[in-house]
Amino acid sequence: MDQIIEDLDKIFDNITNQLLQGVKNRLHGFHTPVFSNTNNREKINSRIVVLRKFDLTKMKIYFHSDIRSKKTEELKLNPNSNFLFYDNTINTQLRIQTITKIHSQDDITHQTWKNTKLSSRKCYLVQQPPSSISPIATDSLPKHLKGTNPTQEESEKGYKNFTVIQCKIKSFEWLYLAAQGHRRAKFELDNNKEYWLVP
Repeated sequence: MDQIIEDLDKIFDNITNQLLQGVKNRLHGFHTPVFSNTNNREKINSRIVVLRKFDLTKMKIYFHSDIRSKKTEELKLNPNSNFLFYDNTINTQLRIQTITKIHSQDDITHQTWKNTKLSSRKCYLVQQPPSSISPIATDSLPKHLKGTNPTQEESEKGYKNFTVIQCKIKSFEWLYLAAQGHRRAKFELDNNKEYWLVP
């Protein structure tokens, strides 16, 4: 890592490699980042999401959600968003500024849904929208699905609730923590600038 720390090009390559590893390896620290956005009252909302895809060519990050969720409503009003990644095995924090786009019942969701396992499709069969108030503790799944997966045919009912959140990367801010001296850098993709920051 010492060689990478002093070379911005190598740092950028390392960032993109770690994101690709975060998609493939569910034990990687980058697999479950914190995703943040604001609602129309400028209240910040953060939650853990699962990194589903990183498009290195187009510099886009993808995760899945329920179209009925509050975050999709908020992102329609304000597409500005932010990811926070941290992996303590590589002592690296990564902040990514993004612009989101919601995909619902289009080519992207159709192809993604085809490759989605039944155990994951089950999440989109909940009867009430996420964040709904309930008089009892519940996962809102139909009773016959408790402890089991739906059939392929039944799982298709969840497609209408399935959405792919696409996040176009605007900038990376990288922080490497080291006893011999921290390092911090920023990469602005929109204007093709990269520079060091004081940690």
